[in-house]
Amino acid sequence: MSDRPVVRAGQVRWVLLRLGAVAFGGLGPALALLERELVRRRGWLTATDVRDALSYTKPLPGSTVVQAVMFLGWRVAGLRGALAATAGFVVPAAVLMTAAAAGTAALPDSVWVRGGLLGLQVAVVGLLAHATAGLLAREAGTVVLAAVAGAAAVAGAFVNAALVVATAGLAGVAVEHCRRPHQEGESGA
Repeated sequence: MSDRPVVRAGQVRWVLLRLGAVAFGGLGPALALLERELVRRRGWLTATDVRDALSYTKPLPGSTVVQAVMFLGWRVAGLRGALAATAGFVVPAAVLMTAAAAGTAALPDSVWVRGGLLGLQVAVVGLLAHATAGLLAREAGTVVLAAVAGAAAVAGAFVNAALVVATAGLAGVAVEHCRRPHQEGESGA
């Protein structure tokens, strides 16, 4: 019924453990890593699956990255895949955050600690900008959709993210409705 490869939860956990160890910078860079590994390299998912993960999880409260990972794990290997993906992705971050917190608590005035944190912050901005530009180039195929993306970025600074996502979704429906001509015999619904 499906042409997706059969993937075991253990495989999902191992791959997401490795990705979780290098997924710095939040949602954008993490999605780029997930797409590269799960879609292009392994062929477990499609780009649409990654887009769906973002669309379905972004309006929800909590960490969108973790929710997207859980969604993608579910798409790959069902409930066990969702649990394995989430555990695999979160464990490296939890270990690294614990070590970073211990380091900054033990050496708060160290030039190495302050400099390292500053370098990480700057790198995250660059990674996020790169991932955002790539996502925009792939997803906003028209000038109108690029304008919707720009408006959403500006609105995100002032309006609740769920409202921005819902409004942008409605704009996407309107754009798609205008792009596809009505066929005769189609109901007016």
